[in-house]
Amino acid sequence: MTHVSKGIVFVLGGILFLLLSFLLPLPTPLWAVILSASIILNCTGIAFLIRFIQESDQKDKELE
Repeated sequence: MTHVSKGIVFVLGGILFLLLSFLLPLPTPLWAVILSASIILNCTGIAFLIRFIQESDQKDKELE
């Protein structure tokens, strides 16, 4: 799995948890856990996507 695929999967998972936290009537502790999972998944996905962008920039610089 490439960095792009991993990043997209993590970001989509984070969005899914965010939507669940908005749509489901949950007790506060469970809501906090789901929202925290959403934040962690989104940050991890963004890190993978940034790593992919940095690697593609380095490859472009090497080709020049």
